[in-house]
Order: sequence, then structure tokens, then C-alpha cells
Amino acid sequence: MECPVQCKGCSSNAIFMRRWAEGIKPSSQEPPLVEVRFKGSRREIFWSHITPPLQIGEWVVTPELIRRGADTPLQIGKGYDIGQVTLTGYLAEKRQKALQITLDKRQKVLRRATPQEQIQLKELKKKEPSLLEQVRKLVERLGLGEAHQMKVTDVELTGDGRTLICYFTAEGRVDFRDLVRQIAESLNVRPEMRQLSAREETAQVGGIGPCGRELCCSSWLTSPLNITTEAARYQGLALNSSKITGLCGKLKCCINYELEAYKSTLTRIPQVEVLHTEEGEWKYLRTEILLERLWFEKVGEGKQVCLSAEAVRTVLQLNEKGQKPPSIEPYTIKFPDLPTRI
Repeated sequence: MECPVQCKGCSSNAIFMRRWAEGIKPSSQEPPLVEVRFKGSRREIFWSHITPPLQIGEWVVTPELIRRGADTPLQIGKGYDIGQVTLTGYLAEKRQKALQITLDKRQKVLRRATPQEQIQLKELKKKEPSLLEQVRKLVERLGLGEAHQMKVTDVELTGDGRTLICYFTAEGRVDFRDLVRQIAESLNVRPEMRQLSAREETAQVGGIGPCGRELCCSSWLTSPLNITTEAARYQGLALNSSKITGLCGKLKCCINYELEAYKSTLTRIPQVEVLHTEEGEWKYLRTEILLERLWFEKVGEGKQVCLSAEAVRTVLQLNEKGQKPPSIEPYTIKFPDLPTRI
């Protein structure tokens, strides 16, 4: 792989890694790939024969892609759509390989969007709140909400205004043939129903997380993460705490971000229950994982001390040899006294 960026090494010049990696040429001999983002978290990969090459942020016209189901390959519709380029070159190719996407030869960018088409797209987006309200009324009229707990979370008009993508959540499979027929008749559009999971729903709607930033799932994550309670246990998080639950009602995606660091640190922390000294026994209480510190309490007295992982390992080695240090004080971490406010 050739890098034509011609920078002087990968140092501070490569802080913005995303922009830096765009200069790397794709390894394949095919036309370059681009990732195009539409509404919410909907992103698709396309071939690009456009010259000059597309840049991130440009608006493009693409063929309409139809999804019949998770196990059904994408179909190329008769209409077109308008989206914004989010990845090009090497990163788009890497994304396509990571998601194991098989591209149709017809799945290619048609052209750059004209200013008039961008204005038309903005006008179509203004109609979506009204269409969402009408679709929800149809769902309520057909009783799908009560029967299947069906909830339409969002709608999206394609760039040509002919197709209405309806995003919904429901318990199990839903027979929405009557709903599709009534949407087509009353709204004069071709409806396309897409069922979402709880995480996908939050990614599509978007929002602000407790960190004060846009939700990861609706900004840069390309697919929902599988977060397990095991990841929370590794980090010593309380499983019944609402602080580890995201807006989707599931465990937060950011729990996975530092998981490998915690696992690596835990390999350096000894497993211990009791330390023996001549002055008594010290029972293990808790571990500060990232600081690699362990807290112990003297049995019968309640006195607590803090030891580094290395100091605990030293005392354990003495105990395994049948030896007991006179006191635990030489091994403890001494914390400075806090100043008293007068």
C-alpha cells in the first residue's frame, strides 16, 4: 500500500487520523469506494467513478437501495437518493471489508448533487414530521400498537420523494400489509418498512449522552455493539446502577471502550483474600483497578490500609514461604494529610 501524503513521519502531523488516512490509496484495483450517509445512522457503501474524486462532505446522487430483510441482499430500486459523503478511499474500503458488504456493480454514485437538488432535499425533509404523524395515526387505527407493541419512531423520504422509509420497533414479526397499502393510498408514496432494535432506534433518532456529546451510535458507530454484563463486572461497575444504562435502555456502548485496558491491568493484580502479618490478619476489601491498588481491613479492628499490587505480591510471597512480616505498615501507601479549613 502506497502512502502519497509525503509527511515527515506519523507524529503530530497525523493527529487527525481520519483525514490523514484518506491520503492512502486503496489496495484494490477496482474503482474507489465511498461511504454515503443519509438520514440518522443510515449509511451505504458505493463505487465511485466520479472525476475529480469525491471529497468528504460533498452531496451526491445515488441509486435507491431497497432492503427486504436482514437475510436478503440489497436491491437496486428505480428511484434515486441524495446523501453526503462521509468516508472515501482507504477508510471506505476498510469499512466495507469490516462489515463484509458485497457490492453490486450497479451500486455506484451517479453524480454530484446540484444546488437545486440539495434545496429539493431540504424541502422534502420539512414534510417528514407531518408524514410521521399520519403514519402513526394509521398504525393506531389498525390496532398494530396494541397487538404487537408497534411504534413508528421515524420516517425518511428518499431524494426523489417517491419512497417513504418507515422505521419502527415491535415485539416479534408484524403483518403490516394493510398498513403498507393504506400508506401508499393516502400519502401517495411507496412505503418501505424497516424494523429496528432498541439500539438501532436510538441511533436513528439521535440524542445527547450524559457526557454532553452526540450519541456514539448516531454519530460514528456504524453498527450496534454487543455489550455484556461481563464487561461491566471487569470494570467494577454496579449492575443495578442507572448510570451504566444508555438512552436505549441497554448497557452503554462506552463500557466497551476501556474494557481491554481493564483486562490488561487485571493480569498484573494478584488474587488475594487474606494477608498474614505478626500483628494480625488483613482481609481484602476492594481493588482500584487502573491505579493498581488494593485495600485491606484488619480483622477485628476495622483499620483499613492501601497497598500497591507489587507490595501485595511481596507479602504473598513471604506468606507462601511460611513467613509473616512484623507489620504491614512498611508496605502501605502513605496518603498526605488533607489541610483543614479554618
